[in-house]
Amino acid sequence: MTNQTRHTTPLPPDAASHPTILTHGLINNCLKLGDILCLVLAAHIGSLADGNVTLAQSYLMSLLAIQPFRLVSGNRRVYRWDRYRSLKMEIVDILAGLCAGAVVALIFCHVFHPGQDISRWFLYWIGGATLSIGLLRAAARQLVRQLNRRGLLFNRVAVIGAGEEGAAVISHLKDASSRNNNYRIVGVFDERAARHSAEIQGIPVVRGLDPLIEMAQTVPIDAILVALPTTAKKRIVSTMARIRILPADILLLMDVNWLNLKDVQVRDMQGGTFLQLARRPLIGTRALVKLVEDYVVATIGILVTSPIMLATCIALRLEGEGPILFRQKRIGFNHREIDVLKFRSMRPARHDDGRFGTRPDDPRITRIGRFIRKYSIDELPQLFNVLRGELSIVGPRAHVPEMLIGNRTYVETIDEYAARHRVKPGITGWAQINGMRGGIHTEERAQRGVELDIHYIENWSLWLDVVIMFRTLFGGLWGRQVF
Repeated sequence: MTNQTRHTTPLPPDAASHPTILTHGLINNCLKLGDILCLVLAAHIGSLADGNVTLAQSYLMSLLAIQPFRLVSGNRRVYRWDRYRSLKMEIVDILAGLCAGAVVALIFCHVFHPGQDISRWFLYWIGGATLSIGLLRAAARQLVRQLNRRGLLFNRVAVIGAGEEGAAVISHLKDASSRNNNYRIVGVFDERAARHSAEIQGIPVVRGLDPLIEMAQTVPIDAILVALPTTAKKRIVSTMARIRILPADILLLMDVNWLNLKDVQVRDMQGGTFLQLARRPLIGTRALVKLVEDYVVATIGILVTSPIMLATCIALRLEGEGPILFRQKRIGFNHREIDVLKFRSMRPARHDDGRFGTRPDDPRITRIGRFIRKYSIDELPQLFNVLRGELSIVGPRAHVPEMLIGNRTYVETIDEYAARHRVKPGITGWAQINGMRGGIHTEERAQRGVELDIHYIENWSLWLDVVIMFRTLFGGLWGRQVF
């Protein structure tokens, strides 16, 4: 586990430094929203074409048709990236969903407005919805083609294991890629590479897992397939302990009934059956929602607190004991180093890299520094880190490299510590509002903090972030634990 903290040297900015947003799932969710808008738009057109139907009636019938349309579409697995690649299937899917929605709309009209003639409205609604949804699907089809040509929607897969199981998995994936061009194998890794061939179907076999961890910092890896013999229980467990820190889906070949891990799911990978042992916490739509949340809240926060930040700058300049802003190396998403900004609250110490933390009676804290630390004003410049894409408003606390608990690092002390870096660190977080503000100098307290961070990562929702921000604003910015 100690090797995991060594892969933190600054690297050029690239896609691996941010959670994956552009996915097939995001495109499909956008299509779902687009279908609803198309149904409403068609209803508006129908009301304009048929004077017997009011605009309110038209909207209501359209809204009632949305749920049966989505149910039929869901049962037909319409919202799959491979489904709308076929124009013929798209037309059949659209008409099937519209027929189900039309039945509900007609029943509503018959019950509440018997004798009303809506045939003209109905034809315009069906025609408008078919045309608009068809155009939307055509645009999505072209978008997916362009993104695939640029390699932005490929699933980048790393395989662990160069034995018979690994060779079978690679053969299977290559065969699947020849059909749908959806997978790219980025490497094969095996700690016992010397016992196997130097390459498998033209892909070199790399010895050890450290190269995989290093690669994940520069190349976005979507899935890691553990293709080890099911009898190699100790190897699988030790491999999982090493790679769970990576922000990737982790899948294990089936027929393993001795594992006791959380969130184990069965997943099909182009016909191959795997156990999914871990998943990327924030991807696609969830990552986009989180990104929008960060930029909106950070922008509002900077505008609202700008007078406070200006006054703090003036006070620190008049105090004249060092620079106004303090930059400190912290560990960010995917174990990459970032420079976190804070207002200077302590006298500079040449040999202190922050690994030992800060105590309430630290003599380095200045007079102004004690005040701004008490009310968390020193944290406000981190809003700019959010706009730079390095931090989130809410997430696990960013720690300095090799952060210590006593004489041991966090990674040496807490097994799941490195898993905190599977998402962006935050200015505030679930651990902070549950008693983890201030110094953490005991193993028990550190263990509790990591447990809270992992709970947040595994249970993220927009509502949870709202709750954390609310509790931070109304009670989490000050108190005995804040110094």
